[in-house]
Amino acid sequence: MEDCTSWTAIVLCLLCLQYTGVYGDTNATLLFDHLFTNYKSGVRPYCDNNNATSVRLDLALRQIIDLDEPSQILTVNLWVRMFWTDCQLTWVPSAFGGLGNIAVPFKYLWIPDLTLYDGTSGDFPGYDGYRANIYSDGSVYYNFPTVVESRCLVDVERFPYDTQKCGMTFGSWSHHGYEMDLIYKNPYGDLSSSVINVEWNISSFTAVRNVVYYGCCPEPYPDVTFYLTIKRKPAFYVVNIIIPTFLITGIGILGFFLPVESGEKVSLQITVMLALAVFQLLVADSLPPSADATPLIAIYFNFCLFLVGFACVMAVVVLSIYYQIADEMRRIIARIFLGKLARLLWVFVPEIEDDEPESKEHSNEADPSPPRQANGTNTSVVKLGNSKIGTENDKPKGKRVVKVTQDHWNSLSKVVDRLACITFILIGTIGTGIVFSKFNED
Repeated sequence: MEDCTSWTAIVLCLLCLQYTGVYGDTNATLLFDHLFTNYKSGVRPYCDNNNATSVRLDLALRQIIDLDEPSQILTVNLWVRMFWTDCQLTWVPSAFGGLGNIAVPFKYLWIPDLTLYDGTSGDFPGYDGYRANIYSDGSVYYNFPTVVESRCLVDVERFPYDTQKCGMTFGSWSHHGYEMDLIYKNPYGDLSSSVINVEWNISSFTAVRNVVYYGCCPEPYPDVTFYLTIKRKPAFYVVNIIIPTFLITGIGILGFFLPVESGEKVSLQITVMLALAVFQLLVADSLPPSADATPLIAIYFNFCLFLVGFACVMAVVVLSIYYQIADEMRRIIARIFLGKLARLLWVFVPEIEDDEPESKEHSNEADPSPPRQANGTNTSVVKLGNSKIGTENDKPKGKRVVKVTQDHWNSLSKVVDRLACITFILIGTIGTGIVFSKFNED
């Protein structure tokens, strides 16, 4: 007896559930027929004494897919949310079993013709593929996800420490402001559901409403522009471009310490220049061609190429001095480079044969008479080749040159090489500091 009672209760419950489902479906069907029997989806809803239909727009940023700098195109995944009131779509919920809202396909009702003015793809994916939610007071909510491509003017002056501000302008293509008034729902876009991007940090997402008069028509056309401000994460470019550039440029310093006898001083500097040129091409492929502003990173690459070019030129000069075969050197060069600078730079210089002291040199300039010899001793004669200074024409030349050997030319090449190394380091440090200080300027 108890088993029969249990089975009876189960059957009654199933019948009640089935009846409730059928009754609910019947209410939805009746409501749909009530709303759309005489409804024209191609006609804009005329409410409030035929005033403009007010459409509120809101965007939720889901993901930054890509910012193509050379093409200056921003690709993002958005959740578009629109809200308006259609006075033809109202009902009393109690008349339809308490049903307060209904979801209907896109094609059955009027939807604002939302257009992305700066779009580059030509279509609006997902715009007509979802359902709208209608409430008993005539409120219509239409939300759909989409992927849009928008034009974005990229400023790469401070690449890779740059910040970009991209605008996405939405408006109606067919309805002017007297028919459809487009406004934003919130002054800020929704970032609560956004996905972290590996290259960009989102700084802000703001909305601005504009009313524009175009040359085609006398009526105003309102639009809502969402400004997405993003800041690049520079770690990737620092590790893969800037640090290697520092290291390659630093290799140019090693060329100054390379002995002349190795025969590789010039070839090393040329190799460094080629490596820098390759990195410059890699960066150039990531930047848009623009004449408005030159990227600081490009300026830095050119600066590094100039430095290594300077090192290459100095390497040729050092080689030319090292293999000099002349047995005479100008006195002023010997005194400056083989005297003070050599001691300052710790370069060993063999003793120079100079029989004419500096004080005597000045006295000879005042006394044009030939040098006097006593007891076969030459007191103020500088040897020049195989001849002695004895004529008036030879006196100035004897005062300007000294007799040197190959070792002296070798020492002079080392002094010039170390001077060039110090100049290279100073200019490189100062130039690098100036360029990278520009990245932090407001």
